[in-house]
Amino acid sequence: MNLASIVFNKDNSLICEAFYQILEYSNNEIIITDENLNIIFHNSKFDFKNKKFSLSSLAPNYTNRNLNNHFSRFKNSDKNHIFFKLVFNDEENNFKNIPLNVHICKIKNNIGKLIGYSIIIQDITQELKNSLQKQTMVDVLMHDLKNPLRANIQAIELLLDNKFGNINNNVRLVLDELLNSCKFINYMTDNLIIKYKNEFSMQEITKEKRSFVDFVKQRCNKLLSFLDRKNQYIELTVEDKIPLICFDIDAMEKVVNNLLINASEQSLDNSKITINIKRQNDYILISFINNGCFETGESLNKIFDEYITCTNKFRKIGFGLELYNCKKIIEAHQGKIWAENTQNKGTSINFYLPII
Repeated sequence: MNLASIVFNKDNSLICEAFYQILEYSNNEIIITDENLNIIFHNSKFDFKNKKFSLSSLAPNYTNRNLNNHFSRFKNSDKNHIFFKLVFNDEENNFKNIPLNVHICKIKNNIGKLIGYSIIIQDITQELKNSLQKQTMVDVLMHDLKNPLRANIQAIELLLDNKFGNINNNVRLVLDELLNSCKFINYMTDNLIIKYKNEFSMQEITKEKRSFVDFVKQRCNKLLSFLDRKNQYIELTVEDKIPLICFDIDAMEKVVNNLLINASEQSLDNSKITINIKRQNDYILISFINNGCFETGESLNKIFDEYITCTNKFRKIGFGLELYNCKKIIEAHQGKIWAENTQNKGTSINFYLPII
């Protein structure tokens, strides 16, 4: 039985019936050809007047002149699939500059003989528009929002340092609250930027070899004012001698900030946040432990998912990106992150990083 008889025989099998359903409801152009690229069937999402499929008819612009040569090599190779990005132009039928993904697969019979090709053509116009919108969002977050925030934070810090004269305690309390609010917005903006950068594979990891213990101490000192609002304090314990490791300073800064702020948000007032750092074989293990948030097993499995937040019980609102971003950054460092409940009804978020 040849390919044409299989395709057009609806009663041949349940598979053929399912195939016709796909042809009818798919938004993609699906073309079935014989081994010589003569079209046996297509579902007419685009207007192909010729009965023989031609890559050049799909992509007339100069950037795709060699596609037919690529296809010829594919036809005679051991590959079963080839993929192109093309631009479709058909001004007569009002199709102009449509970006397409084209997948071509070989169809073989039960003895491995080539009997035809399946060609799936996807219009990716909306996909590109969505990507452009997301890229625009990254640019807005990085420049239009971040720059004014930095300026506000720096100005408030100068005022609190009495650089423009002494200020009374009431004004200082207001400025402290404004500074914490600006820093929190800056922190949330950072997490949105990381999220979008991860989606676009824009998050580049540039590692430097340095002390992770000293790094954590520096980050903790910079976040003490954030903990002061709940009268919380940090206890840092370091077991054994921790060797220098390679990590991206900017990316890991986001991890430490996120985990420390998360521990603060989950903890009660006047409580202790514990950070443990120790060596385990060829890794260092870092744990952030709070004493006020006990999660069920199901919740623990989900807290690193995108847009999941466990701060609702404390009347807090967030994007649910903080731990998700931590997971992405740790994995980019060839590490692992997980959460577990502690004996004193708290939660420990742990991650390890390779020493080598």
